[in-house]
Amino acid sequence: MTEEELISKVKNMYEEGLSIRAIASQLGLSYSKVRRLLIKAKVKFRGKLPEDTVKKILELAKQGYSANKISKELNLNFNTVLRILKKHNLVRTKRKLKEDEIIRIKEEYIKGASIYRIAKELNISTNLVVYHLKKQGLYKKVIHESSSTSH
Repeated sequence: MTEEELISKVKNMYEEGLSIRAIASQLGLSYSKVRRLLIKAKVKFRGKLPEDTVKKILELAKQGYSANKISKELNLNFNTVLRILKKHNLVRTKRKLKEDEIIRIKEEYIKGASIYRIAKELNISTNLVVYHLKKQGLYKKVIHESSSTSH
């Protein structure tokens, strides 16, 4: 990996919300090396959030707000909010589908039910239906002939 690639990788990891220490650990680098790479990448370092902002994030999370909604509400980076919620064990985990629900998705789709209808019946997102269909090799995005270039 070239230094430019390493700088880019470190910058992306930092912007995704990882700490300098976590990046150093994952990449087998020293803390100071990671920090120097971030400086070369001209990254704006995260400061410590004011305590009242952290309290507001935690308050909204306890009221049932998602990390996404909190970040929009308080005009903060989504990853910053997520990092604080993780630190305080307030990250909501997504509901796992039961085996019979996954089988039902497959069966309904094979019978010709629309992805939207399957999602509605199971009270899940259409993305989750597509995810499980892809996982089972049943869903392929249709590419129309007119949109492809022929030689």
